Amino acid sequence: MKGFTMKTKKKKNGFTIVELLTVMAVIAMLMGILVPALNLVRRLAKDTNQRAQFHGIEVGLEAYVSENEGRYPESTALNTGTGNMTVGAQKLAEALIGRDMLGLDPNTTWDADYDETNPCTYASKSLKGSSDTQVTDSLKRRQGPYLDVSKTEAFQVGQLFTNTYNVYDGLTTPAPVLTDTYRAKKVVMQGKTMMAGTPILYYKANAASLTFPDTNDVTAIANPDCNDIYCSLDNEELIVLGTMNNPSKPHNFAPDYEAVGKGTWYFYDTITNKQITSLARPFNPDSYILMSAGYDGIYGTRDDIYNFD
Repeated sequence: MKGFTMKTKKKKNGFTIVELLTVMAVIAMLMGILVPALNLVRRLAKDTNQRAQFHGIEVGLEAYVSENEGRYPESTALNTGTGNMTVGAQKLAEALIGRDMLGLDPNTTWDADYDETNPCTYASKSLKGSSDTQVTDSLKRRQGPYLDVSKTEAFQVGQLFTNTYNVYDGLTTPAPVLTDTYRAKKVVMQGKTMMAGTPILYYKANAASLTFPDTNDVTAIANPDCNDIYCSLDNEELIVLGTMNNPSKPHNFAPDYEAVGKGTWYFYDTITNKQITSLARPFNPDSYILMSAGYDGIYGTRDDIYNFD
């Protein structure tokens, strides 16, 4: 027909609002699934790294044992003078790398505060005013290091915590702790900013002991007995400092967590081997226990890593 024009639909370009919203909703759902999964993968990788670190420490301790009459280093919190405590975590580091990362000086008293002014033990011209002869003699005595110090993460307690209270801070002469692989706090060392993990706790077993608290009795343990196979006091002064980034946040193993002596009960219950039902017995009754506070930096929570299953 003359003058008739056929109308055609215009081809649409792009998406409608409904289509865009649908795509965005799908992306959001995928992100909601993928992000937690990726975070879980990262945490599993960190856990694997931590177990690998423990393996290295275990190998180092066996090397230490072979040079020290078959004995593991002690972990008893020590104060032979009037100063601050040297705790089990510090003794682990000293045994494996020495206080200055040059190896263990066998003349040590294992009390960092007491040795602070002794120019012969861990001799140093700059820190103690030691003579050249004292420095040379100290270096000749050294054992180890039993860890690769170029890869070892070790920091002073005074670098990790603002107030160290009864623990020797290591800021006058060093007394480091080994830290775990969950780097949680920025620390400045020699003008360089580094990320430090939480201290690795070390408890040596009293292999001659036959006693251990029975945590089936849920009564809080206010006065731990250090004649037992393990003693919670070995690192208690470090635990009561709280977490590195929030001193007011208590660890679950802090003695007064929830109630007086309750945190101590949690400690012993955690290291109890529940497969043994006839008598209360800990894991690793003939050797030692290592503890990492895990991803959350809190001792006594479910993400902690130990050298037992």
